[in-house]
Amino acid sequence: MRYQDILLHLTDDQRSAEKARTALALAKQFGARLTALYTLPRPQQLYYMGEYVPVEYYQQQADEAKKAAAAVRQAFEAAAQQAEVAYDWIETELPPLEAMLEEGRCTDLAVIGQPDLESPGAAPGILGIAALPADLALTLGRPVLVVPYAGAYPSPGKTVMVAWNGSREAARAVHDALPLLTRAHKVIVFGINPDATATVSANALVAHLQRHGVAVESRHTVTGELPAGDALLSALADNGVDLLVMGAYGHSRLREMVLGGVTETLLDSMTVPVLLAN
Repeated sequence: MRYQDILLHLTDDQRSAEKARTALALAKQFGARLTALYTLPRPQQLYYMGEYVPVEYYQQQADEAKKAAAAVRQAFEAAAQQAEVAYDWIETELPPLEAMLEEGRCTDLAVIGQPDLESPGAAPGILGIAALPADLALTLGRPVLVVPYAGAYPSPGKTVMVAWNGSREAARAVHDALPLLTRAHKVIVFGINPDATATVSANALVAHLQRHGVAVESRHTVTGELPAGDALLSALADNGVDLLVMGAYGHSRLREMVLGGVTETLLDSMTVPVLLAN
């Protein structure tokens, strides 16, 4: 199994090159075609503190956005050519979620960045970026790889942890991650506070993955009063994990996100790329 089509979301931010680097490495590994989808920020309103702003200001914003997009495109295309990866470039004024849903359902994997809300570039003009990882994971219907806003991840997937609880979402995530799991050096099926049923389920998953040729083992932890999300973050560090695979728990209704506690913790405090599926 391998990914054939990968979709990468880009904007004018400081992490564009790093997100592209991760996506290009995956595309190179699988011989996939990589499509970069660049969403232009919406211009700010033409009124400021009750005063009308001349339409020339709107045009200036649009021109600056196009100039920034051209710079990102030039850097991306140079990196893609150097990596010898087949690629496409799509530029759109649609909101990020709408654009990703439109393009992403006919791809094998979507790669996006974790938003850094403390970054100088996290301006109100980049509408929808803050909610994109959760919203997309719950609505796209394809696996979503979220790259943290800090650190470098040129080739994630050598040591992979699967957050396993036997749920439909976790099973979906494992299936969607199989191309990565079969190439990993080590895969850890990890349970938190498992009961007898969960232990049996984890053992069954290990056997299933072994039949796919995956180098896999099962581990678990008992957290006590420590929240499950924090326990999972600790386990990632303790085991030298460079990719987490987990189900996205929650639902999206009118773009009001309701997430499970573990999903929310990981999206807020992720330390490695996370592949989410729902």
